[in-house]
Amino acid sequence: MTNRKQILIAEADAQAGARIAEAVASPRLEVRTAATGREALEVARREKPDLIVVELVLPDMTGIGLCRLVREDATLAGVALVMVSELDSEIDRVLAFEAGVDDFLAKPFYARELASRVTAVLRRCGAPRGALEPAPDLGEAVSIQSNAAAAWVGDRRLDLTPREFQLLSTLIQQAGRVLTRDQLVTRLWGESTEPSGRIVDAHVKSIRRKLGEAKDCLQTVRGVGYRFSESGARTARDETRSRGSGRQ
Repeated sequence: MTNRKQILIAEADAQAGARIAEAVASPRLEVRTAATGREALEVARREKPDLIVVELVLPDMTGIGLCRLVREDATLAGVALVMVSELDSEIDRVLAFEAGVDDFLAKPFYARELASRVTAVLRRCGAPRGALEPAPDLGEAVSIQSNAAAAWVGDRRLDLTPREFQLLSTLIQQAGRVLTRDQLVTRLWGESTEPSGRIVDAHVKSIRRKLGEAKDCLQTVRGVGYRFSESGARTARDETRSRGSGRQ
């Protein structure tokens, strides 16, 4: 049994796919390629790779469409996604992050940069699981699993992408404090990357949808950024308990 991480590359251009495979090549990685979105999805469901590098333009679907299919598949919940593309406008990036990608890299790119991005995403997504810990002073409303991409509302586990978990954890750790969009971009993507505040907005929108009854925990401070509200979490907790009591 191998301990190597598995990488799947979804790229229609065989030469481009080979360059990506060469860039990420490592004794610790096992690399597979797929020429279409459908093939990539079939391989992913069969092989359960740790990470998929997705080209934005594929012959049978868009890379964004493929990412959405991966994120909607419960059997692929732990798969990380890195998108590469010659199309790198702000709207392309926003749509990609809304579809659940963990990183976006514009072509042409340096091989070492791609390798570093892939390594960083794998490190974030493959951190060892920790004990279930309640968020500060929030009772049972919201809880996170330290060093792992797992978050809960009551006894319901949230289906978050690794980047969404990282954003939610960052806000929880700074509960009550307003973090600007620029601060969140720097913390999550690093100072050398280009995502704008709209990327943060897209992630917050997705997290709120998944939080359901606890969505008010994430508060927008107009013109500034976001904060995690303990009072909003307690309200969600009390509402959850109230509904539970009503069913008894």
